[in-house]
Amino acid sequence: MGKRLLARWYQMTLNRKLYMAIGSVGIIMGFSIFINLKVAYIFIDDARGIMDDNLACYKFQESMAQERGIFASLISSRTMENLEIYQRVCQDTKAYLSSLPYEYEKIGEDRYGVTWNIINGYETYEKQKDKVLAMKQGDPDYIRELYKVYSMQKYLDQYASRLTKVVLMSGNDYYENRVPVLKRMPYLLVAISLTAFLILVVFIRFFTGNIVKIMMQLATVSGRIEKNDFSSPDVVWEGTDEIGRLVHAFNKMKHSTKNFISATEEKRQIEEKLYKHELERADLEKRFSMAQLQLIKSQLNPHFLFNTLNMITRMAQMEEAPVTEEMLVSIGNLLRYSLRTANAFEPLEQELKVARDYMYIQKMRFGDRLSWNIDCEEELYKEEVPVFILQPLLENAVIHGISEKENGGSIFISIRKQAELLHILISDTGRGMDPVKLAEIRNAIETEGKGLGIGLGNIYRRISSYYEYGKVTIDSTLDQGTEVTIVFGGKKG
Repeated sequence: MGKRLLARWYQMTLNRKLYMAIGSVGIIMGFSIFINLKVAYIFIDDARGIMDDNLACYKFQESMAQERGIFASLISSRTMENLEIYQRVCQDTKAYLSSLPYEYEKIGEDRYGVTWNIINGYETYEKQKDKVLAMKQGDPDYIRELYKVYSMQKYLDQYASRLTKVVLMSGNDYYENRVPVLKRMPYLLVAISLTAFLILVVFIRFFTGNIVKIMMQLATVSGRIEKNDFSSPDVVWEGTDEIGRLVHAFNKMKHSTKNFISATEEKRQIEEKLYKHELERADLEKRFSMAQLQLIKSQLNPHFLFNTLNMITRMAQMEEAPVTEEMLVSIGNLLRYSLRTANAFEPLEQELKVARDYMYIQKMRFGDRLSWNIDCEEELYKEEVPVFILQPLLENAVIHGISEKENGGSIFISIRKQAELLHILISDTGRGMDPVKLAEIRNAIETEGKGLGIGLGNIYRRISSYYEYGKVTIDSTLDQGTEVTIVFGGKKG
């Protein structure tokens, strides 16, 4: 029988439970006068509690000010007297700190948050003070650590003032709200009795439905959810009334939030892995470019090649052929630089020397059909640039530009530095290229150098790997010439 009545009770709506509870509260009306008198005593107790809270806040704030002063004196003069005073004041401050009310249900959210900051801040501040006092004034980090203590003192003073203000405001609000009611208490006895009746009705309604217990469970689980702890079991409510629907919605919300956080964390981990893979890919591309460069350099046997060139050079000297001798020296310089340079970067001066040796050889080949000029300020000679950044472009200009024109042409090299970026322009008045070919090369540049020739493609991949900002542009007109511009700067870490 009891189980059946309890089952019917859980199935009732809150309104119906309310009407049923009203009939059972008549007997408590006789206690209304007692309740009104109790209100007055509660007011007195609350007022005393507010005064105690104000006094506790004031004592803590004053003790902090005293501690700050004696700490400054101790820093200036570390005598035993100052140390004893400092330790005594610190003990008083900690005692006043521990006397501050720290119960969330009694002091409210705002005041609890301020008190929490003071308690946790004082723990950190106390450790920092001990750290500074353990240091010597001549230590390298002494001043910085000391100013951290002063900053923490200012922080605690601000929060102590804020706590005092919150307590005073809450006491003032309480006073303003309660005193008029207390003055009118004799004339509002009947009204208060009716109010007590309504309050008791609401109390009985929730109490009989075990609502207080379910609300405490909801608050506990909510607190754990706030800390990203979803391990609590679902809140259980036997009824199908409004509270039952609320509990069902809460449980559903908890699971949805848990799934959302899990999905977000998985997404973050995936993005982190993708970023790591991207860095690894960039590093592999950089290493691949270096390997390509070393492969180009190692295609000939340096020992055999240099011995052969030296032999031919001596023969040119014996045969009194100075032009041939000079060409052999230039070729030797080019090959020596190519095969013996293991660094990825060299000074611009060395690259210009390679360019001059190469253009001298081509000048001997084409004669009056080829002219060339370099425009570069000497203050840029010490700038580090990727090796072989000029010679491949000069070779393209000669082979694909100048050599294909009957009257030859000229090549111009211009190097400037603007806003920490190095600008290299190599232009020729050679054959040029048609719009279709130019579009193919530009498209290859936009797709990370795929499809470019060995020389231009290798240069593009290296500056893209080596520098935060690297750019290669090309412009050409058929039968008028070609311009290649390289801009780079800011090495990657």
